[in-house]
Amino acid sequence: MVPSVVIRTCSKLITTVLVGAIAVIVLAAAALLGIAATLFNSGGSTNCTPTDSATASHGYGPDQITNAATIVAIGKQMNVPERGWVIALVTAIQESRLRNLDHGDRDSLGLFQQRPSQGWGTVDQVMNSTYSTTQFYRHLLAVPGWQKMTINDAAQAVQRSGFPHEYAQHEHAARQLLGIVHDATCTGTPSGNWTVPAQGQCTSGFGRRGSEFHRGQDIAAPIGTPILAASSGTVIDSGPARGYGLWIRIQHSNGVVTTYGHNNRNIVQKGQGVHTGQPVGEVGDRGESTGPHLHFQVEVDSQPVDPVTFFRQQSASPLCG
Repeated sequence: MVPSVVIRTCSKLITTVLVGAIAVIVLAAAALLGIAATLFNSGGSTNCTPTDSATASHGYGPDQITNAATIVAIGKQMNVPERGWVIALVTAIQESRLRNLDHGDRDSLGLFQQRPSQGWGTVDQVMNSTYSTTQFYRHLLAVPGWQKMTINDAAQAVQRSGFPHEYAQHEHAARQLLGIVHDATCTGTPSGNWTVPAQGQCTSGFGRRGSEFHRGQDIAAPIGTPILAASSGTVIDSGPARGYGLWIRIQHSNGVVTTYGHNNRNIVQKGQGVHTGQPVGEVGDRGESTGPHLHFQVEVDSQPVDPVTFFRQQSASPLCG
């Protein structure tokens, strides 16, 4: 397979439904025990915990249903048409049976069995359900005419699998799962962890550049590359900014503020709560920019600090290299 976004936690009751002739198993006991399905294996951790009861269908357990809810929630957030959610669900069923696998063919990993060696991201990134789902949708939206393709062909256009006709068989199950998770409400639980905000190549770093002082770290990446919230917090600005074109600023705990600049598009609004790894925008080339890149800035008590050093101090994945 070659390449083709606060994960949120499900807090609303997922109602018990009948899906055709498939037996429905009510996992009330699991809910009473408060079983939490971890959605992030790196770069932040959020849980999906049924508050009362959960539904298992077609042999899927709570972890898998949680992952299905995540796929649909991110699709909604990215304004992907509903048909795209079905394609994503079909793909994840085929590739991993909706499990965030840490193994696969060659170096394939995660819900969509994406390969780090083929440009999908780092191991930590593709094992992050938010990131891997966002990447899948991004590649799907880049396929010309995908909405007119069959479900199978659209999935294959993204995945380019060695088994190109295997996706169609899961369409019925995917639509049944969609019926279960479509109205699920997901809310986040702050993780306090940090994750790299964009996949790309670190270029201009923090410090003096000639007569000017560069207050952040630039990460070169193609226009449209997902920008992720580096950590949990609240959006304090999202919109036009002098020099930056479009920017996003997020207030975190302990007096930390992060800035994401030169964005092509913002998908969060001022006052919105976000969580580690949540897609907040897309890399762009707006404002006083020398090419497509993310300007990533960290301030502590209103003073800019080197983002690379800051990430190291947080014991986070390296921001650069």
